Amino acid sequence: MTGPVFLVMPQWQGSPSSRAMQLIDGAAAIKEDLPESARREVPVPLEAGDALGTPAARLSSLLRARASALEILRELEGPAITLGGDCASTLPGLERVVERHGAERVAVLWFDAHPDLQHPSTSPSGAVSGMALRHALGDGIDDLAFPDPVGATHVTLVGSRAIDDEEDLELERRELHRIGHIFDATVDVEPDPAPLAAAVRDRLEDLVRDHGVSHVYVHVDLDVLDPSEFAAVHAPVPFGLSVAQLTAAIRAATETVPLAGAAVCEFAPADRAAADEDLPTVLRVLAALTARSRNDGA
Repeated sequence: MTGPVFLVMPQWQGSPSSRAMQLIDGAAAIKEDLPESARREVPVPLEAGDALGTPAARLSSLLRARASALEILRELEGPAITLGGDCASTLPGLERVVERHGAERVAVLWFDAHPDLQHPSTSPSGAVSGMALRHALGDGIDDLAFPDPVGATHVTLVGSRAIDDEEDLELERRELHRIGHIFDATVDVEPDPAPLAAAVRDRLEDLVRDHGVSHVYVHVDLDVLDPSEFAAVHAPVPFGLSVAQLTAAIRAATETVPLAGAAVCEFAPADRAAADEDLPTVLRVLAALTARSRNDGA
C-alpha cells in the first residue's frame, strides 16, 4: 500500500478572520515536520482576490488555488492529506476523492465545531470556509459546487456545536447525521475517548452495510478541539473534543474503512511560540490519519 501524500496548501482567502494570513505561518510550521519525499506544495495566490460578481468573498483566488490543487491531486495514486489552509481548502481533495471512487462509495466525516453549511446568498461574511460542506453537497456558487455531490446520507458531523439558524434548518432538511455529546463537558476529568471512537466505528459500519461505502474522507477543522487543549485557531469554541477523543475517533474510522483522503484545516498560530506549542497536536492528528498505512507496511 502507498502511503498518503501531504499536500501543503496555505490558503487563507476562504477565512472570515481579520487574522486569516496566520494560516500561512501555520502551514509553514507543519511543512517543516513533513518528509520531503511525501510532500507536495500547492501554489496559492498572494492576493486576496475578487468575488467575481458573486456573494463569495475572494472567489478568484480560491478558484485558482483549487485548480492548482486538483492538477496535483489528479497525478497522485494514493490518498492525499491537505494541510495548512482554511476550511475551503478541503474542497479540492474531497472533490478528487469523489471523482476517483464515486460519491456513492465515499463516507465523509466532518470533524468541525461548525457544520460549514452556510449558503452564499445569506452568509454574513461571504467567507467560503463557512460554506465548504454546502458546496460539497452540490449547493452554492456554480464554480465551487460539486458536479457529483456528496450524498447527505453519507455525511457525519462530529463535534459540531456552533450552528447558526440557517445551518440548523439545512441540517434538518438534509437529515444529516451528527455525533456530538458523547461526554459530559461539565465534568472536570479527561473524557474517555472510547465512546466517541465506538460511535464513529458503528456509523461507518452502518454505511458499509446499508450503502456500500468503500472509503472514508476525513475533514478536520482544528476548532473541533476544546480550547483548553488547542488554542491556535481563529475562533475557539468551548466544550470541544479532547485530542485523545479526536485521534481515537480518526483511528477507529481508518481501521473500519480505508482512508481515501483528508484535510487538516485552520492551524493559525499567533506567533512562533504558539506554533511550537500546538504543532505537536497537529502531528498527533496526522499520525492518527496515517496509522493504518504505516501498519500495513506502506
